[in-house]
Amino acid sequence: MSTTAAEIATWMTDIITTERRVTQTDMVDAIEAKFGSDWIYVNDNGHPSIDRAILKEFRKAHRGGVKWDREARSWYIEASTPEEATD
Repeated sequence: MSTTAAEIATWMTDIITTERRVTQTDMVDAIEAKFGSDWIYVNDNGHPSIDRAILKEFRKAHRGGVKWDREARSWYIEASTPEEATD
């Protein structure tokens, strides 16, 4: 059975939820290691990137619960309570 973009997107959401913050570089490396290089491509800037089909499914999977920090090039989960913000 082959892995689908939706399955990888769900896995991404789970990882980010658990870790609270994951850089794009780390996620690219993790996807390539776990699911293979078919899910990674080199973008116009020459950087490894996540397949667009995964990112499309990822937006559906997290339903707005995961945020993107453009400056840090990372996904994160906002703290829902003040205690979580200080952890």
